[in-house]
Amino acid sequence: MQNRKYFPFERNRYYFGKLLTAKDFESEQRYYNDKRRFVNRVTGSNGIAAGLGVIMADDVSIILQAGCAFDASGREIVVGQTQVIKLSTIEGYSQLATSSACLGIVYDEQPVDEVYSVMSEEGSGVQHNKIRETYKLVLLDEEVVAKIPSPLDDFVARQVIFADSEVEIAQYTPKVIPQGCDVVIRTEIRRLAAGSGDYSFTYNLETPGFKAADGKASAEVVANNLRLSCGENKFFETRLIPDAYLWGSSGSITLTMSGFAVRKNQESFTLKQKAEAQIKPVSGELAPYYIRNYYSKAMDKALGESYDERLWIAKIDLIRQNNQIIIDRISPAPFGQYYYNARQLMDLSRLSEYFPKAGGEVPAAPASHAAGAEQVRFAPSADQPDAAKLTSCGVFDFPLGLGYVPHEPIFSEEIMHGLGKGPVYVDIGLEFIRPGEKETSSEIILGNAEIFAGDAAEEDRLYNIDAAVKVLPERGTFIVGIRPNEASDLISLRIRWYAFKLTEVNQKIKPKHEGEKMIMIHPDTFVLPPKATAHISPVFINMPTEACNYKVLDAEGGSIDNNGVYTAPSKEGVYEIRVEALSDPSIYTHAFAIVSQKKREVPEIDVSKIKV
Repeated sequence: MQNRKYFPFERNRYYFGKLLTAKDFESEQRYYNDKRRFVNRVTGSNGIAAGLGVIMADDVSIILQAGCAFDASGREIVVGQTQVIKLSTIEGYSQLATSSACLGIVYDEQPVDEVYSVMSEEGSGVQHNKIRETYKLVLLDEEVVAKIPSPLDDFVARQVIFADSEVEIAQYTPKVIPQGCDVVIRTEIRRLAAGSGDYSFTYNLETPGFKAADGKASAEVVANNLRLSCGENKFFETRLIPDAYLWGSSGSITLTMSGFAVRKNQESFTLKQKAEAQIKPVSGELAPYYIRNYYSKAMDKALGESYDERLWIAKIDLIRQNNQIIIDRISPAPFGQYYYNARQLMDLSRLSEYFPKAGGEVPAAPASHAAGAEQVRFAPSADQPDAAKLTSCGVFDFPLGLGYVPHEPIFSEEIMHGLGKGPVYVDIGLEFIRPGEKETSSEIILGNAEIFAGDAAEEDRLYNIDAAVKVLPERGTFIVGIRPNEASDLISLRIRWYAFKLTEVNQKIKPKHEGEKMIMIHPDTFVLPPKATAHISPVFINMPTEACNYKVLDAEGGSIDNNGVYTAPSKEGVYEIRVEALSDPSIYTHAFAIVSQKKREVPEIDVSKIKV
């Protein structure tokens, strides 16, 4: 953690006859470097300015693309060429203790160009004639990396509602609401553990002073059947309309979150605690309020704070097998550290003329939230038929209790089936587990279980029962009722349930011809020795097969003809090839050729971003 103010500024004053030493020339360099870096800090932000993509090359190596960035001290970090790097050679690799790591890049300086100095005070007389500005890479466990402060922290509060080792659910609540604006509450769910899983959750948001889309002073936040992989996240948005009296009162408005229920894979449970968030009404519009808040901070305080000079450019999920570490997945810029400029704002302004907002549409998520995340539109009172699954199943233990009374009904708690609101058919059966010498087997009995009472030799089973299911369409849940008709030593039953969504008959299916036109390369990364040849075969999706233009983007990266035959150069390296449709050059993709004397296998990876 460093503290670089760079000021006060002092520069050399020259006069006739002034004796100049190495100290004076170093001061000259320092003045212009500090001035430039100071301007970078106060007029911009730290982050990736171009390139610096990180791609998986094989199980133990990554491809670092050429690019540049600015660190928190305003210093430029430049990666001059794309290169393949073994993970084990990066600083911090041996200290990794978890399966999720962050890859950082740090500004560095190295002395180069050794020369002999007659006036050197050192014994060898050898000095370095130049200093090369370069970089170094570091690896650190994600849980150890300090939270990167965001410019929006003064305006949006992030509150974790639920978290365990597998998944985290958080709510983003604006801290203020300018006059004449609605407010959008965003809920994020992110998978933290390796692998993938299915999730559903719901909770109630009490909103005094606000009205939801259905006109009530509360909103139900619901997410159904989310399939998430490691590091993947999704956002849901709830729009609230404020009452006019808010700006005539003093103090903040308290929003309360309660009734939280979550379903992870086949496990369902509820949380009884409540959480609160504060929103303060402020007079005036958003832009003047933001400007006032921004310029209310003293510069010396802002620049005097300590900060992390490492820039985190990728998140790497790892698989640990015995003593080996294998790369599982790579995600870009885990903290959304990008350097935005005026040109991007201008381009977005021009593009917005072609995409007018629909009336009442919820604004798009900020780039820091949307990077690497899939955005899902959500209205508090509406179902989501397009995203809903048609079937769902699960298992749970139904407690009978000690000394239950035969012929007396027993009811379960509410169980979330994960198919959303609306009519759902639920069927249940008894599941019996039979342990064996080599493997365990199971039996599931649906309907009248007493019919099979004579087939089993086990005495620890209960067949003579009546069972029923009550479905609650408005809540997306169901309740199981059991009435045992005989006494037993059992204290619980294992219930397997199946749910089926009753969908609309006239549900429309998107025709295939309406899909996005794409070109893909299979494989999109290949290895070959110097001066060897390889053939690139494009695959056309939602479009007819046609001729393509091939181009090697690196001047010394070899050559490729119109038939897709690539000839490698004599120099080793990683070279990028662009393939575009002849009829429409805006449809294109990329492939990577790794030229190396050492033959190795590279798995199939998706490094292409197809644009239409």
